[in-house]
Amino acid sequence: MNEALPRVSGIPSAPADELTRQWLLLRLRRIMEIALERVTNPKTPAPDRIKWSRVLISAGQVCNSVLRDVEIDALKQQIMELKALTTERLTDEDGSDQTGDRETQEDS
Repeated sequence: MNEALPRVSGIPSAPADELTRQWLLLRLRRIMEIALERVTNPKTPAPDRIKWSRVLISAGQVCNSVLRDVEIDALKQQIMELKALTTERLTDEDGSDQTGDRETQEDS
């Protein structure tokens, strides 16, 4: 199990953890395919089907955890973008309010 992560070309700006997640999701998918094949195979003995069912369930849970982490990271990124946009707009509004106040004071 000491395999090195595959090199992914064509994605120069992708963060390293994103590549690791992608690799992990691909491996989990393959494990789930194998386990499902063994569970649904009528030639597989009943005790082995139970074992493969447990493997399938565990792989599914890990897959869900990884995908949830990806969604959380995406939400964090969206929050950061919204904060930046909000701060930018508030700064712009403060600048225009101060300009408007000066014009009102000059008219008085």
